[in-house]
Amino acid sequence: MARRRLRLIQRRKTVGYTQEELANLLGMERSTVVRWEKGQTEPLPWVRPGLAGLLKLSADELDALLNDVTVVAGGDEAAAPAAPTLLDFSLTSDETVSVMEQFSARDLASRRQVLAELSVLTGDALLRSVRSWVASLPSGETHAEVGFDEVSQLEEAVKLFRRWDASGLGGLQRKAVVGQLNAMTETLNERRSPAIRQRLFSITAELAQLSGWMAYDQGLYGVAQRYYMLALHACRESANSELGAKIIGDMTQLSTALGHYDDSLSFVHTALYSLPRGSNPLVRSELLGLEARAYAHLGRSEAANAARSGESCVEVYHEGAVETRPDWIHYMNQAEVDCLAANTYIELALHETDATRTKRYAARAEHYTTNACERRGELYTRSRIF
Repeated sequence: MARRRLRLIQRRKTVGYTQEELANLLGMERSTVVRWEKGQTEPLPWVRPGLAGLLKLSADELDALLNDVTVVAGGDEAAAPAAPTLLDFSLTSDETVSVMEQFSARDLASRRQVLAELSVLTGDALLRSVRSWVASLPSGETHAEVGFDEVSQLEEAVKLFRRWDASGLGGLQRKAVVGQLNAMTETLNERRSPAIRQRLFSITAELAQLSGWMAYDQGLYGVAQRYYMLALHACRESANSELGAKIIGDMTQLSTALGHYDDSLSFVHTALYSLPRGSNPLVRSELLGLEARAYAHLGRSEAANAARSGESCVEVYHEGAVETRPDWIHYMNQAEVDCLAANTYIELALHETDATRTKRYAARAEHYTTNACERRGELYTRSRIF
């Protein structure tokens, strides 16, 4: 039999710290944290305020956790309830907010080295989770727009953050966006009408998605992936399936950049499947372009599928009637479509061994690349560089 402060252990895990990370933030040895959790010692009085802050507890709440010591068999911690995880799309609305708050707070408090060590999830477990998101989408109608000034101002703030990102300087402003995301979780903890709450979750989804892109720009791929998953949780709460499909497209691009091409193709197929009938053609066009690129990376055996999806990307953009252009896809214009098609044909040319087909693919790539460069607006500095 052994003593454990199970609730203290659970709180540390919920906030997202390992024993070593928590110890480092408090300026002490890991063994000290181990002794606290085993019920052998207690934090000294001058340590408690810092510990309470890191665990996001009041002084009284921390005292309650320290006083709750449980006797477990063989030191087994299994009696502690499982913490909500990013891969679980059965979370309640409140659990979703809690997970977002904890991860964004951890991001703000952690050193870059700690963040860079977060692994990138791959394979069946991640794909099953993303597919479960599709199954969990609400089928009802969304709530009507409500013109509260506070919410409108938050929506405008997100647009500003997106312009930072488009300027090519987004990585420098990442902590500001993460801070706004963390503040949004506090807003979501307040009592709101269903319509306002839905809009707030949609804003939160955009902030999480943008945090993911900014982390990606800084090479923090594990962090980026987790923000994309958080964004999907928020999309489920806001019933925003189109933004959710676009975010799965972002995950496709991350997987492609890391060389996980099979995952990329599975992601984009899931995203296309999740789009409702009559969805925004801009979203569908981008996803078809990403599908084409994923096929192209798989080599000559998928060349026909790659070319077909690439041309479909262009056709859907030209033929679709765009009634609304959400700000989260403001960049999707003719230049972006040309760029997606160019990427596909570049990959096809690189993988092709037949000289005649290589020249044909290279000519198509040159055509679309030239068009993209000519049509790219001055505001999209990063895209022009790429």
